[in-house]
Amino acid sequence: MENTHAVPGTAAFQKFMRVLQAVSETPGQLNISGLARQLGMPRPTVHRIVEALVVEGMLRYDNDALSLGPRLVSLAWRSLETHDLRQIARPHIEQLRDRLDETVHLAIPDGLEMVYIDKLEANRTVRMASRIGTRVSLFSSSVGKAWLAAHSADQVEQMLANITPTSFTQHTITDRAGITEEINRTRERGYSQDIQENELDICCYGSAIVNSGQQAVGCISVSMPTYRFDALQADEAIGAIRACVAAIQKQLV
Repeated sequence: MENTHAVPGTAAFQKFMRVLQAVSETPGQLNISGLARQLGMPRPTVHRIVEALVVEGMLRYDNDALSLGPRLVSLAWRSLETHDLRQIARPHIEQLRDRLDETVHLAIPDGLEMVYIDKLEANRTVRMASRIGTRVSLFSSSVGKAWLAAHSADQVEQMLANITPTSFTQHTITDRAGITEEINRTRERGYSQDIQENELDICCYGSAIVNSGQQAVGCISVSMPTYRFDALQADEAIGAIRACVAAIQKQLV
């Protein structure tokens, strides 16, 4: 039966959003033919959508491949710049970065992933390859694990039921029982760890940020190369992260 309550133009809008999402996840890697294959859409349809998005500045051609356009990037930056959590957290994560001299990320949930809305680099030669807007998984990243651990066991089970874990490295935990056990450990100790699970040779500590209603609103992580992780005193890092989170939470309504 036809849905008479559907908003006009929804189907077309969803196609546009699928194209934008695919390009955002693989910038500079897909052309129109590749997009059509990946999305399972007719090539002429994808071509029309892409051309319309290029005209509006939402996409741009990078040689034969496609990347996000200047207008979309500008809109995204304006959104991030005015995000309340980002504005509140910025001075505190700056202090955390300076205290540990390691890369700090601020992340919020987006569907079944976390997205970095701020990043402060360490003043070191070896740095993280991530950037603002990078999306990371719930089950392999320290911010994702911290986010899951801030929810009840039933909520975690529901979220994990909609995720198909894949390996990013040989250290990624992909079986459901192992992920659940890791989240339980995270909840018990009050912080998360990513030991080369999301990216080889990179380790992270993470923690959730909760508001006055005890609802998680975001997460922070401290990331570093494995050799610096091994040399860092865990108590020092965890204490610094907890102090940072506590300072942010004091300013949340």
